Amino acid sequence: MNMISQTEEYALRAMTCLAFRYPDYMTRDQLFEVTQVPHAYLPKIMLELNRTGLIRSQRGHNGGYTLLRDPVEISLLDIINAVNTTSLRETLSHTDSVSTEISQLHQHLLNSFSMLETTLNQTSLADLVTPPEPPHLKEPSCAQES
Repeated sequence: MNMISQTEEYALRAMTCLAFRYPDYMTRDQLFEVTQVPHAYLPKIMLELNRTGLIRSQRGHNGGYTLLRDPVEISLLDIINAVNTTSLRETLSHTDSVSTEISQLHQHLLNSFSMLETTLNQTSLADLVTPPEPPHLKEPSCAQES
């Protein structure tokens, strides 16, 4: 089972690239090259991201696409929801007529999806484009103090 659709992955790729370049614009050709999203499909994804208020598109010589908000303010769940018409949660919740055994399976899947959803909501684009701090520069944690 795929946890995310191909469309969602393509949208995440494009948005991650835009986050690296934020606040600058990336052209369609630059996005094609970096994301490897099919030429016929990328404009459809970008149109949906634009329609849902995550990106801005600009025509012309200096045009292209850019994030409409700071990468810190955009969660991975925001991106997935922008291009997703039906969530796994919705699909699983429409199974009222299944046996008790299957119902228990669906409840476990819903619980797992809820945890994934929480993680995606707590992870911003900035988390993906900000390099982790080298271990030698980190402040010691309380657990390390003895």
